[in-house]
Amino acid sequence: MSEGRLSEVLHRIAAESRPPRLAADTWDRGRRRRRVTVAAAVVAVTALLAGVPLAAPRLHAAPAPADGGGRRVVPARVYPPLPGQDTIGEDPPGPAALVVSGDRELQGSDLWTWEGRSLLVGQDGGYRLARTVNQTSAGLDDLLLSPDGRYLAAEPMIEGTNWPDDPVGQTAVVDLTTGRIRQYTGGLPVAWSPDGRSLLLRPMTVDDPRLGRLNLLDVTTGTLRALPEIKERFHSNLAAFAPDGTRIALATTDALYVVETAGMTLRRLAPLTPRDRLAGPGAWLPDGDRITMWTLADCEAGETCDEDRLARRPIRFGYRDATTGAAAPGPALPAARGLAARLLGWQRDGDAVVAEYQPEAGLTKQPDDPHWSETDWYAVGSVTVSEFRPDGSRRRVVDLPQSALFVDVPADLLDSFGGPAPSRVEGAVRWLLALWWPLGQFAVALVVLSALGVLGGRWLRRRRARRRAARLG
Repeated sequence: MSEGRLSEVLHRIAAESRPPRLAADTWDRGRRRRRVTVAAAVVAVTALLAGVPLAAPRLHAAPAPADGGGRRVVPARVYPPLPGQDTIGEDPPGPAALVVSGDRELQGSDLWTWEGRSLLVGQDGGYRLARTVNQTSAGLDDLLLSPDGRYLAAEPMIEGTNWPDDPVGQTAVVDLTTGRIRQYTGGLPVAWSPDGRSLLLRPMTVDDPRLGRLNLLDVTTGTLRALPEIKERFHSNLAAFAPDGTRIALATTDALYVVETAGMTLRRLAPLTPRDRLAGPGAWLPDGDRITMWTLADCEAGETCDEDRLARRPIRFGYRDATTGAAAPGPALPAARGLAARLLGWQRDGDAVVAEYQPEAGLTKQPDDPHWSETDWYAVGSVTVSEFRPDGSRRRVVDLPQSALFVDVPADLLDSFGGPAPSRVEGAVRWLLALWWPLGQFAVALVVLSALGVLGGRWLRRRRARRRAARLG
């Protein structure tokens, strides 16, 4: 076919062809389809980001016990809880290895309900939340673990309890193996007996800051026995049971006392100065003949002390004879330092396990402040747990999150530090999710609302277009 003939045929085909008919809104529909596709992708990514934090606690496998033999151990490291972490009521963890409370990433991710969320680590390594109405100070005046870790004593603000109409207050005891909670009258929790069968309770007082009359509770029967009344002010390290449970050391701002639990008799052992404190729940030495005391070496003479001075002040060990109250010899342990210290107890090799509290940033102690407490929630900025050794050395026994403020460890586990913990990779994931998710909840909500807005706008435009077409038709 010649070139001229080919050109003629092509022109004829072109003349007979019908041009394509495109709707007037073709390009608009293409743009809308693209926006819908992008919105769907954003929703899918958002769902993934939202689902991973919520599903992570269910996918986490608790570490196996050390040596595979079920030996109870305290983890070497503790990380923040995951978003959506189960609570001690939803899934009881069994006996606990420790409980820690604090702020920031340790608080958990639920911005909508409970103000207080403390982390409880089971002896199998599982993480659970203990949720309370207000912030709590684990190990001091709330969230006290029994010596074997099976029971948790708390004020009746913990999830699953009701605040009672009781002028002296009540104590809630949670069985961590079953989740069952029992409330007892008689006051708020102070200290467990060494056998875990009794709790020392302090009745609430509204207008009187003095100690008053303590009660000894039999946890099995609910029976209360009143201790002799002491009308004196007191510090946070109020009481300590002797190793055999037959005596209780009590320290007020004025004196050191010992109560014989058999006959509930009270003896005043020795006067105390403003620098003196009972060392903590582990204050009695294992022989039961001496009581450990702290001496605060600074900031107790009525002067103003800033954060730096409070953080550096030495807190020195001292000992009193449990019969005469006189100064007694004891292990030559290094001084603690900081805002306050709490002796948790003694290890079999003679080392002391101590929680040290550092001041909150910017804290200043004013002279003669009637509301000052060195272990108040708003005064404490961090906490560490260490072994103090007779050779003068010390070693941190558990790495807590930087936001940890208060901690308690069962008395029977003080020789069992260094147990299994989540890997550092999982720990990093926990830390990132704990930091991201509180704000991420708002980001997810914003993205979801934006996607719904796009889809809603598209539906309205289509509805209006159909109405216009109906009127023109």
